[in-house]
Amino acid sequence: QEAVGAAVAAFPEWSATPAAERAECLRRFADLLEQHTPALMMLAVREAGKTLNNAIAEVREAVDFCRYYADEAEHTCGERKPVGTIVAISPWNFPLAIFTGEVVAALAAGNTVVAKPAEQTSLIAGYAVSLMHEAGIPTSALQLVLGAGDVGAALTQDPRIGGVIFTGSTEVARLINQTLAKRDDSPVLIAE
Repeated sequence: QEAVGAAVAAFPEWSATPAAERAECLRRFADLLEQHTPALMMLAVREAGKTLNNAIAEVREAVDFCRYYADEAEHTCGERKPVGTIVAISPWNFPLAIFTGEVVAALAAGNTVVAKPAEQTSLIAGYAVSLMHEAGIPTSALQLVLGAGDVGAALTQDPRIGGVIFTGSTEVARLINQTLAKRDDSPVLIAE
């Protein structure tokens, strides 16, 4: 409740932040990811069982997402209005790349985010969020919530959110879709 409330309260200020500033935060975050590659690789190996080659690929893909969405923020996000506070729920098997992609896409567009990683990979998500905050993303605009599926369900049922970005099982995506479909305000669902 408090995390969603903080993100909702931060939305007016973050959405009014010029796209170029949001993009610069994402580029600084990409640089920090590269600087912290060994620690991030270690966490990917420890929490998700990644091989070293897969762990370096995780970091590289996360960096690519940051730079791609930074460019998108500058070139296309000015034409569209952000939707509000987004809940981003990511899987354990891509604990940095997909987590980062979901979060930075929403932030680049001017949305605030409540990020909920898979419970198995909370350490790498926490590390990534601390780097995002260090890169200039306000702590109020990006909230990290840890827990199992019941936490994700509570977040997706909160009527204050503007949408959900979800990567995971088809079954859970259907449940999220059914929850959001009950609302009159047409929240966004992006599910993979």
